[in-house]
Amino acid sequence: MPYHEPTIIERRELGALCHLTLLAPELARSARPGHYALARCAPPESADPLLRRAVFLAGADSAAGTVELLIAPDERGLAWLAAQPVGARIDIFGPLGAPFTLDGRTRNLLLAGAGAALPALIFLARAAASSGVAGVLLAAADGPDRLPPPFLLPPDLEYQSSADGPASLIGLLGAPAPGGPIFASPIAWADQICLALTDDMVAPAADAVRAGRMRWGRGFAQAALAGPMPCGVGTCQSCLIDTRDGLRTRCKDGPVFDLRDLRG
Repeated sequence: MPYHEPTIIERRELGALCHLTLLAPELARSARPGHYALARCAPPESADPLLRRAVFLAGADSAAGTVELLIAPDERGLAWLAAQPVGARIDIFGPLGAPFTLDGRTRNLLLAGAGAALPALIFLARAAASSGVAGVLLAAADGPDRLPPPFLLPPDLEYQSSADGPASLIGLLGAPAPGGPIFASPIAWADQICLALTDDMVAPAADAVRAGRMRWGRGFAQAALAGPMPCGVGTCQSCLIDTRDGLRTRCKDGPVFDLRDLRG
C-alpha cells in the first residue's frame, strides 16, 4: 500500500466537523473520488488506539499537491486526528479502494449521501463540475453543524440538505408514494447517481431509486459504503458485506459498489 507522511498545512473547525488540508503531492496525483486513506490515530510513542481509521478523501489538487479531509471526530481515534495542529505530520496509507466511475455521457449527476462517506461526494462534485457536468447534492446529517458547508462545493452545484438525521436523506431523494408520478423524484432527472451510505441505508436508497426510475442498468447508481476498514487489503475479513455475488470486502472490493449488487 502507498505510504505517506503528509504535513497538515491548514486546519479549520467547521461546526462539529474538522477540515484538514494536507501537503501530499504523490497522494494528490493518484487520488480519485471514492478513494479512502487509512490514518494512524495515535502519537508515534503510542499504539493506542491500535487500528487505523478509514477516512474518505474530500478533495485532491494535483497541481498544488494537496489532499483534503473532512472529519467528524465522533470517536477517540478521529478526535485525535482532528486535533492535530498545522505543521503536524500524520501517518497514512492511500489512496485505497475502488473509486466512483463516471460515464463519459453523463451530463446530469445526482449526488446524495449521509455519514462518514459523504466527503467523497464533495470530491466527486468538484471533479464533475470541472468536466462540465451539472450536479445536485443532497446531504443529510444529525444537525446543521454536521453538514458540509457550501463553500467547499462548486458554486454552480445545487445543494439541498436536511439536519433531521441520516434517514432523512430518503425523503430528499423524493421517492414518490406508490402510484405517484415518476417525475416527483430527482432520480428521474439524473443520468447517473452516486451515493454515500451506511449499511442500514442501502435498502431504502435502492427502493428510492426503483420508485423514481422505471428502468436502471448497471453503473447508473453507485454507492460508497462507510464502515470499519482496519486493514485495507481484505485480510482481516472484518468488513465483509453481502452482495449478489456473495460476500465481498468493503476495503478492497469497495468501498464503491454498484447499488444493484448490494443486498440491503
